[in-house]
Amino acid sequence: MLIAGLMGASSLRADVPSIIASGFEAYKASGSKGALAVWLRGAQSSAGINTAGLPPDPAPGLDSSNVFGPMESYEILAMYSPSARLRRIYAVAYFIQGPLFCSFDLYRESGAWTTYGLKFSVTPDPVLPEELINKSG
Repeated sequence: MLIAGLMGASSLRADVPSIIASGFEAYKASGSKGALAVWLRGAQSSAGINTAGLPPDPAPGLDSSNVFGPMESYEILAMYSPSARLRRIYAVAYFIQGPLFCSFDLYRESGAWTTYGLKFSVTPDPVLPEELINKSG
């Protein structure tokens, strides 16, 4: 059942909560700090936020070997909603240097979505479920 929920990702962008889309637009406009400001708005201090895999934004004097530069675009890979108030979204952000895989756990409170889990990686394995990595087509 999880696999079926993950595989219906072709037209997901319209169903993605605005907090995710707005965060990616902020990433394009002002880098990861702008995106995190959107994605973490209203998040509880107990949220499982893991930004360790987020590449640093370009800055003067920063070693450019691990800098990804500006984000070009993003794609929603899959979305899973085990209940009306919970949603997990898998996405990839595209940069000239390569992809950034993202996982967002959202909780709906008072009609608005709030992030309660966040994970990033430049490789898919730590972020995406095996079913999504091995999906062909």
